[in-house]
Amino acid sequence: MNPCISVIVPVYKVEKYIYDCINSILAQTFRDFELILVDDGSPDTCGAICDEYAARDARVRVIHKKNGGVSSARNAGLDQAAGDYVAFIDSDDSAEPDYLKDLLEAAGDDRMFVISDYQPFREDGLEEKVFPAPFTANLDSGSTEDFRKLMFGFILFPPYCKLYRRDIIEANHIRFDTEMRTAEDFDFNMRYVAHVRKIRYIASVQYRYRVGYKAYVPSNGGVLGHSEIKSVHTMARGMVSLAKRMGCYEELEDEICIWAARKHYFNRLHMLFAENPEIGYGERHSLYRKLIADDNYRNLHRRGIGMTADTTTKKIGKYCDFFPVWWLFFEGNRRRK
Repeated sequence: MNPCISVIVPVYKVEKYIYDCINSILAQTFRDFELILVDDGSPDTCGAICDEYAARDARVRVIHKKNGGVSSARNAGLDQAAGDYVAFIDSDDSAEPDYLKDLLEAAGDDRMFVISDYQPFREDGLEEKVFPAPFTANLDSGSTEDFRKLMFGFILFPPYCKLYRRDIIEANHIRFDTEMRTAEDFDFNMRYVAHVRKIRYIASVQYRYRVGYKAYVPSNGGVLGHSEIKSVHTMARGMVSLAKRMGCYEELEDEICIWAARKHYFNRLHMLFAENPEIGYGERHSLYRKLIADDNYRNLHRRGIGMTADTTTKKIGKYCDFFPVWWLFFEGNRRRK
């Protein structure tokens, strides 16, 4: 008999935290689940630790694979999953006892996407976080406030704190994009959301998120690369698509444009001009052209630039948004340091 939930945990270089993670899952009050530990070619003792748990608990299965990144590991887990539902947990995080129970009890009909929340923490204690009130968003006739909470509140971004129906995932061939090192979870979620009618955010904070461990380094030697360019284009398309589906794009268009400029265009420019003497003018210019090649993203961020705070970068973006000018600006800043 198949389990109700398949819990998928990608594992890589976390021997310091893996015991806490696995123990917290096996201590869940809801017990009808399988735990799929995906050893993504971890060079430490993580693989052996996973095997120890599999030998002791029949609910635990281990997949050993060549290192391919977190998306590849999650996909390997999905390929082997047998549950009616799927939940993801990161191997440096942990779950409180009612994590699975709370998600499942709120699942409702087969087109309801249930999302809970997480408590960020560091070694010295919990981090402050404001949690919104519970709500249910109808994706075909939603409100602007629901959209703001889902997108600008980042509720729809991570893969954890969510309960997915596996039949929806499989029927629509949904997998994580292994080319993306950032926003791959948002991309996965947006392709899943296309096949659900409602999103229910519940007042359950049973997931513990470790702050600071998942430090992100751009894929191209610390400089903007294909992955970061693809991710920002994907986020822009996803945000516009959901706003239009919910019928609130016209009302929120200015906010979406400001988001595209402030949160991502200027952010990607800083990545593009990150220090790396092996990446010169020509390669960076080529990357810049790829960054602005997507019409949807380019139109959003250029409109947004005109609505952001009056700074030097805004003035450059508004009046002379060209690569040679950005090159001179960032090179000048670097030399003055």
